Formats: sequence, structure tokens, C-alpha cells
Amino acid sequence: MKSQFHPERIFKIVALSGQRSALALLCLSSVHFSLAEANSNTAASTVQGNASEKIAAELRALQAKSNIHTSFRVKFEQKVFSALRKKTTLSVGELIFSQPRKFRWEISNPGKELYINDGEWFWKYVENTKHAMRLPANASDLEFLDVVFQLDKLPNKYSLEKVNSFANDESQGNSNCPNNHTCVVLEPLKKSGQKNISLAIDQASGFVSIIKIEFRNGNKTNITFNSFKPGKVAASSFEFTPPPGTAVDKR
Repeated sequence: MKSQFHPERIFKIVALSGQRSALALLCLSSVHFSLAEANSNTAASTVQGNASEKIAAELRALQAKSNIHTSFRVKFEQKVFSALRKKTTLSVGELIFSQPRKFRWEISNPGKELYINDGEWFWKYVENTKHAMRLPANASDLEFLDVVFQLDKLPNKYSLEKVNSFANDESQGNSNCPNNHTCVVLEPLKKSGQKNISLAIDQASGFVSIIKIEFRNGNKTNITFNSFKPGKVAASSFEFTPPPGTAVDKR
């Protein structure tokens, strides 16, 4: 445990010595360096605070750009690395989104998985197992949406660092920050299953094009978005009726 610095105690020792003894000089030297360290820490905190505010301001500007698009569709490629199995699984699909928080996340290969939030209910459907789960929309974990679509809120939940490249991880692909992108690394302010999240944000549209999530258990998820198409999407995109023969778990 780091000891606390109490300058009043040091000065009391010096005063009681009655002379500039070796002990007194040592104490005065400790005062000098401790005060210097305190001033240095204060200066470092100020610099860090200024840097954080600069990043926060940049995220607010990017959020303003992305707010122009109230609905869109975009293709994605997802790589999931399992630390236990030492294996990376690749899947592809499409994300359809509409404000305020409606989305359709559909994996088309390998196999079909569907995650839909219609604003009232959250559905998860896996075709191979013929199983569906329905939860109240506010009960599902929508932190993913906050990370992608609420850039201006990130400083409230994460410490931020702007970077030129991500930590090298061969299993998750290229670690360089793409051209014309702002790249940041997020660390949760409160302990969670996520160790950190890395984002690459397109400076023209304000849309997140790469997400890298590292979990404390060693698992990693890398999502790359492409073929971004803004514009109105059909309301039916967020409707779901379980196919006949599907086991439905309602909670």
C-alpha cells in the first residue's frame, strides 16, 4: 500500500531538531522531492484530463455526423476467438438499424442466427436448433448498441485513449488504424467481463467500422462493417414470427 505524504510531520521533525542535522536535511530533501512528485502528478492529471476532453469532444462531433442517418443497413464480418478451444470462428451477415433502438442482426453463414429488437421485445432465433427466445427489450443486453451508436456517451462508462494502431493479434486480423478513421481504446470504468474495446470510427460518416472486444477470460470478438447503406428501412425488418416447430422460451 502506498504511504501517504504528510509535509506537516516533516516540518515538525525539522523544527524539533533545532539545527540542520543530517536527519533534518534528509527530511527537507524528502519534502522537496515529494512536493515535486505531487506537482508532477497534478500536471500529469491535468494533461490526461485535457487529452480525455479532447477525445470526448471529437466523439461528440462524430456522433453529430452519425445522427444524420436515422436508419440504415450494413454488412458485417465477425470473427470470434475462443480461448478455451484455441479456435477462431468466422460468420457473415447484415445489420439493419432504425432509431431509436430497433435493430435486426442476422447471421447468414455459417448457419442462420437472428437477433431482433422491435422496441418492445428482443428475439433470438437459431435455425439449426429450432429454438427461439423472447425477452422484454429493456431486459436484453444492448450495450453493443451504446458502443456503436452512442459515441458521445462513452466517456461516462469508459476511460478513452486515442491510438494509431490496436494491440497486435494475428487471430483477429490487421491491427492498424484505417486511413481517415479515428481509433480509440475503451476500458470499462466499472469491472466487467470486457477487458477493453477498440473502435475504428469513420471520420466522414461518424459510423463505427471496426469493433474489437477483448474479454477477461481470453475470448476475443472482432467485427468489421462494410457496404454501409443509409436510408429508410421497412418496418417489417423488425418483425419476427417463430417458424412452425420452433421451441419458444418466453421470459
